[in-house]
Amino acid sequence: MQVSVEALNDLERRVTVQVPAEKVAKEIQSRLQTLSRQVKMAGFRPGKVPLKMVKRLHGSQVQFEVASELMEQSLREALIQEKLNPLGQPRIEPKPLEEGQDFEYSVTFEVLPEFETTGFETIQIERPVAEVTEQDIDQMIDTLRWQRAAWNSVERPAGLNDRLRFDFDSTIDGQHSPSSQNKETEVILGRKMTLPELEEKLIGLTPGAETEFDLTFPDDYSVNNIAGKTAHIQIKLHCVEEATLPDLDDAFAESFDIREGGITRLRQSLRDNMERELHEGIKAAVKRQVMQGLLVANQIPLPQTLIDQEIDQLAHQMINVPPNVDDDGKIRQIKNHLFGAEARRRLTLGLLISNLATKQHIKIDEQRVRAFLESMSAAYEEPDEWIRACEQDPEQISNVRGLVFEDQVVEWILERAQVTEKLSTFSEVTAPPQEPLALANQEHPS
Repeated sequence: MQVSVEALNDLERRVTVQVPAEKVAKEIQSRLQTLSRQVKMAGFRPGKVPLKMVKRLHGSQVQFEVASELMEQSLREALIQEKLNPLGQPRIEPKPLEEGQDFEYSVTFEVLPEFETTGFETIQIERPVAEVTEQDIDQMIDTLRWQRAAWNSVERPAGLNDRLRFDFDSTIDGQHSPSSQNKETEVILGRKMTLPELEEKLIGLTPGAETEFDLTFPDDYSVNNIAGKTAHIQIKLHCVEEATLPDLDDAFAESFDIREGGITRLRQSLRDNMERELHEGIKAAVKRQVMQGLLVANQIPLPQTLIDQEIDQLAHQMINVPPNVDDDGKIRQIKNHLFGAEARRRLTLGLLISNLATKQHIKIDEQRVRAFLESMSAAYEEPDEWIRACEQDPEQISNVRGLVFEDQVVEWILERAQVTEKLSTFSEVTAPPQEPLALANQEHPS
């Protein structure tokens, strides 16, 4: 068997295999002889049908079967011999099987890129330094009071802290998008639920009022395809409601399962939770910077096979689209548009981390896995039972191990990166990523 390997590009390989004619002929002859002992034909006793007649009647089928088996066997041997590991299903191109000739075929496939994760010393990290203050706790209590506010309709112009219910219709360049019309939209003025420019237009409106105006989205708006664009907005206000906040007393504390200690005990409970949240927020902020630093420092080629698999997985997780649905490429195009960038980011990071762990012999610390489970179980009434259930769930324990492993890799990189401290606040560290605003969250064609 002769094997040759051709590199079509950084990631694509074409392997050509030649199986000697003698081996092919021997396999075909053996298969025909076996068949001649089994085939039944009028005028011949069982097992006495001439080989030439068997070959004439079944030769094409035998050749096909032999060719298929030889390709499967020889390809496996060739890949082992050349130390190649195809990604996805190889594309096979067999040549016609001709009597007396070597059987030749070629397979084309992608392989993992060859690289080494580097650049750790160039990664710059700003580690937030913050603490939970009494003012932070005051703000949290204020948030909790607003969550339990009682709302009453009023017949007066809308002002700050009022809740408004309205219909809206918006167009960009005269066109609607699927989410550009909403009934009964709800916004609390002054609570950072929508754009300040929009709040200015809503303040002073009375129930039943209708208005329309142009609104320009910020250049850094979170929905990229409408950032910096101007929309024409039509508003019909249905209702203005005024809030009555609960008193800060023992009853308020009891609504959060604080049976003793009243507001003082509630504040301490909030502090404990907020300090845990702050710790996780700092950890997450550092991790984001480490991962982004890895991406910037390491530009690697990505196999399209793995990109497609990652896109399919994201589409299945986010919008429940089965991986095998394509619809003549239309669904594939939509999935690529929605998830292509994130799939490439995740795939690149996965390859970089895997390569780093292999090269630096970073192995998962089972004691840390157990400690992680114990810390998570503290939130449950029966911690030991929760841990057992988690350990018996393959998907859940795999996710836990993955998180612990990522933490170990991040710590390894931090020991080599340029780390500085940055004064921050609880609200800055724990603020969620900016989300599209309810009123303007429209996928408008650019």
